[in-house]
Amino acid sequence: MKRIAIFFFCISCVIDAKADHITGGEMYYVSAGIRDGEYQYSGTLKLFMRCNSGRLFNDPTIITVFDRVTGEHIKDISVPLSNQENLTLYNSNPCISDPPVVCYMVGYFYFSLSLPPSANGYIIASQVNYRVANINNLGSYTQVGATYTAEIPATTAALPEAPKNSSAHFTGSDLVIICADNSFSYSFAAGDADGDVLRYSFCDAYAGGGGGTPGNSLPPSAPPYSRVPYALPEFSGSAPLGSKVQINPATGLISGIAPAEGKYVVTVCVEEIRNGVVIAVQRKDLQINIASCSIAAATLPAQFTVCRDTKTVTLQNLSTSALIKTFHWELFNKDNQVIFTSDEPSPSYSFADTGLYAVKLKINKNDICTDTASSVVRVYPGLRPAFTY
Repeated sequence: MKRIAIFFFCISCVIDAKADHITGGEMYYVSAGIRDGEYQYSGTLKLFMRCNSGRLFNDPTIITVFDRVTGEHIKDISVPLSNQENLTLYNSNPCISDPPVVCYMVGYFYFSLSLPPSANGYIIASQVNYRVANINNLGSYTQVGATYTAEIPATTAALPEAPKNSSAHFTGSDLVIICADNSFSYSFAAGDADGDVLRYSFCDAYAGGGGGTPGNSLPPSAPPYSRVPYALPEFSGSAPLGSKVQINPATGLISGIAPAEGKYVVTVCVEEIRNGVVIAVQRKDLQINIASCSIAAATLPAQFTVCRDTKTVTLQNLSTSALIKTFHWELFNKDNQVIFTSDEPSPSYSFADTGLYAVKLKINKNDICTDTASSVVRVYPGLRPAFTY
């Protein structure tokens, strides 16, 4: 089935500001070799902010290195803002109704580190005092900040044979708008210069901010870090967009049915696995905006189930876009033979026997906004669940 997401394209921009109202961020690094017995790294902190917010990125910002196991403070470095750019969407997709115009700004902080060998490894961290307000998947709060981290795995004193590592680096489009209650997919894929195996999962977004003056950067507190206050039980770090959205652990692709219109914090962790061992975990924290637009799509549930006292199913497309003009439904038996067709928006069909059947929907045949989806129908009349949830 075709899944549509709206991506962003870059032009330069500058704004006036007084404080940090951040909408996401990530930190990553590249190994620069070994010099004078110490490991050299070139790092990047990347922060996101809404355009025209009247805010500025912290300049400079403080980046701190900690021992990865003990949390011991190693060093602070003051890093100036290197450059910033604007990400703006002007959507022209004819299959999306009422698309929003969205603008975000990205700030880049480049830094260098020289660190001695460590059997524990290091955590690099930076914090901001404020995220944007009114985030739908966070509970009631007066203010919550953010902490962005990167992990440097253990090294040893056996130079130059000691392992060197460049972090996994997220490579997908940075920002995306998704239509509420519509199917979508969006990639959090990463690359790894060392060829490590990568494994993805949703994880907790970190809180942060030390209550300092807005616009001023403070050194982050030592790990471990507390999570943001999710709006439990509907949302959590492992389900930031609710139960209808999942992430593929092998590819980093998130997909499913979007929740209601609003702003949602989504954090993805990617484990770097070398020789079967997780050596480091990298994180990307991103605010995803979900709009009230709609997509001309064929969107079916994972399965239709017929039980209790009936053998009749009513088929329905989950996408209700006004851009959907025609429907074509097909039902197949276990031998892949067509047993029913209909061009109605929501037809019903009564099965002659129990079993597992396939269903296929095609919308807008021979149109620019055509789409196809498939699912299954499980027909088990007589099954009477005796519980509710």
